[in-house]
Amino acid sequence: MTKSELESRYEILTGILNDFNDAYYEYKYAKAKDKKIKEAKLYSWINLAERWITKDDDFYDIITEGSTGYEKNISLEGTFTIGYFSNDMFKILEKLKRYINTMQE
Repeated sequence: MTKSELESRYEILTGILNDFNDAYYEYKYAKAKDKKIKEAKLYSWINLAERWITKDDDFYDIITEGSTGYEKNISLEGTFTIGYFSNDMFKILEKLKRYINTMQE
C-alpha cells in the first residue's frame, strides 16, 4: 500500500472511532427502551471498522502482530466488541500512524 492509501485509511478509521465514541456516549446514557437501538448503532460502527481492517491482506499485516494467521487473529481478539473497541482502535491507529511516519513518499 502507498503512503497516501494508508493515510486515507487512517482518516477513515479515525472517523469511525470518533463516530463510535459519540454513539457510545449516547448508548451509555440511553433509557432502557432505547438501549438496543443504540447498541445496534455501535455494532454497525464496529463492523464497518472490521471490514476496513480486513479488506486487504497488506493492511491487515501492517496493523496486526505475529507471523502466522493465528497470531494475527489473536492480536485482534476482542477488538471488535463494544467493551474493547475504543481502546483497541486507538492503539491500532497509533501503530498505523507510526508506520505511516516511517514511510517515504
